[in-house]
Amino acid sequence: MTPQPPKKESDETPGSSTHKEVPLYQQVYASVRADLEAGRWGPDAAMPTEREFATQFGCSLITVRRALDELSRERRIVRKRGRGTFASSTPVDRDLLVLTSFTDEMTERQLSPKTVMVSLALAEASPAAAFGLGLPAGSAVYRLERVRFAADSPLLLEEVELPAHLFPGFLEKDIEHRSLYDIMATDYELEVNHAKETVEPILPTKREASLLEQDAHQPAMQLELVSYVADGTAVEYCRSVVRGDRARYHLEMHRNRATLALVRGGLDPRWNPPSKDHKGELAQ
Repeated sequence: MTPQPPKKESDETPGSSTHKEVPLYQQVYASVRADLEAGRWGPDAAMPTEREFATQFGCSLITVRRALDELSRERRIVRKRGRGTFASSTPVDRDLLVLTSFTDEMTERQLSPKTVMVSLALAEASPAAAFGLGLPAGSAVYRLERVRFAADSPLLLEEVELPAHLFPGFLEKDIEHRSLYDIMATDYELEVNHAKETVEPILPTKREASLLEQDAHQPAMQLELVSYVADGTAVEYCRSVVRGDRARYHLEMHRNRATLALVRGGLDPRWNPPSKDHKGELAQ
């Protein structure tokens, strides 16, 4: 596939209609970004040099650098001094307003999901889980920790705590190969109806960074979620540490305050639950 080069700089003069509508560096940016999104260069693949881009687009090195600087700022490319420019891994786009299993979500995106179980045990609820689930301190929970992969690379580390009294015999279930939400709905007749979630940037611990195969000094995202069944019973606490370089989260904002509450709400006790008309629904 041969990209169509933008107009040459000599064709664009200050004050011209072309100059006013689309600056040349933006044309170069748009063309290279389109090629990246089309998969012309795979993750970590070397891209043309600045001089090669300048020749291809018929523009100056300054124009190319400005376009590449913008792509680098957006983490679409990596520029290494003395080595060149490389394509980044495409971030996984995720929607915070839809509750679905990780396996179903990644399969829909054709990203070959995989789960590696780190630990599974009957344990005492962590303070955060006890608070989120409304359990007395010291309550028994089933705690599982697993690394979720997308396209053969770690995407997130997930720590889940489930109230033990709601899930008898949970340790005997095939957690590694079955969807947790499927087990909850099929085996225990507890179908998740809605959830509250918070998102915040963190620095992972050394252990978390090791499991995610990332630098401990590289930012990650922490997601804390409490899931509920239709009658309002809290059935799941989940803390996820997501690689900051591998995921993007999207929110659709509306002026309606009930919808904003769903988007912005979380584990804060001051959070007001949305009305029934604005609950997230579990994707089937």
